[in-house]
Amino acid sequence: MSKRSLTSGRRGAPIPPGGAFVVSVPASSANLGPGFDAIGLALDLWVRATVQPAMHFSVSFKAGTYVPTNAGFENEIVRGMDRVLGGARPDVSILVENKIPLGKGLGASAAGAVLGLTIGAVLAPDYPEIAELARHAAELEGHPDNALPALLGGVVIAAMPEGAPPAYLRFAPPAGLSAVVVTPRIVLPTAAARALLPAVYERKDVVFNLQRAALLAASLASGDLSQLRVASADRVHQPYRAPLVPGFDEMLAFDMPGLLALSLSGAGPSVIALVSGESQSIGDAMQAAFAREAIDSDVFHLGISTNGATVEPLAAAVKPLAGSAAH
Repeated sequence: MSKRSLTSGRRGAPIPPGGAFVVSVPASSANLGPGFDAIGLALDLWVRATVQPAMHFSVSFKAGTYVPTNAGFENEIVRGMDRVLGGARPDVSILVENKIPLGKGLGASAAGAVLGLTIGAVLAPDYPEIAELARHAAELEGHPDNALPALLGGVVIAAMPEGAPPAYLRFAPPAGLSAVVVTPRIVLPTAAARALLPAVYERKDVVFNLQRAALLAASLASGDLSQLRVASADRVHQPYRAPLVPGFDEMLAFDMPGLLALSLSGAGPSVIALVSGESQSIGDAMQAAFAREAIDSDVFHLGISTNGATVEPLAAAVKPLAGSAAH
């Protein structure tokens, strides 16, 4: 079994007797600017699971900065496996090494679900079609803009038709585009962030977002990033969440060389800057804005990952996980 990205369209097979494999799934940034529940991208920051035959089923976590402190992440993995395997518990041990900050708007729950889906797909008698995995991922997560980048990599623009699988377009990120993600050490649960949003919007704000969401999608798909700053503005979710992310409004006013766009990542509290060229000064400025609010933070300088979930034999999975944070 060679390394395989799920975007390749190649079908997998059950692991051979005595075999072992590794599944890697990227973080993701969703709700990009005006693309609420619609536009997301994969980040070069990973969770990895080593799966080996065992006497009984088990899930454990390698010690590290982002090891889960409760059962939530393990539950996401098991939910994903259940979707493919129908609740069966194969006799395997799953050792998880996680580099994605939890509860910070970087798609950790989606990555956990996709990790489980992919493990289940490899262990299933018949490897599911990618469309089936995409449907499972979006349904498990409840919206597609984290789930599909985690599964497929790249940039994903998606919609959820009522009673139907997700409709989406996935494409490679524009050349030269990278990300700076700054994660403040504050708590902002996704449910609480969603509860802040109004039930009704004024027409002018809806039009504002429609214009910019269309422009953002066209910018990312075409590779013409000249209008990205205008395209990333939002009136649907960020203004309501900004008070819970002190320093974010200051960052929105930044005008720095190489800074193309800036928005909340997911529901926050992480902030993502899309950049071209040198990114160190941009990350420093974002951290300084948090520091002026007496908030410590971590910064990640990341590529936009063209790969989503990947599978490879254990012997080949020797490279370290990308995306270590600076403090």
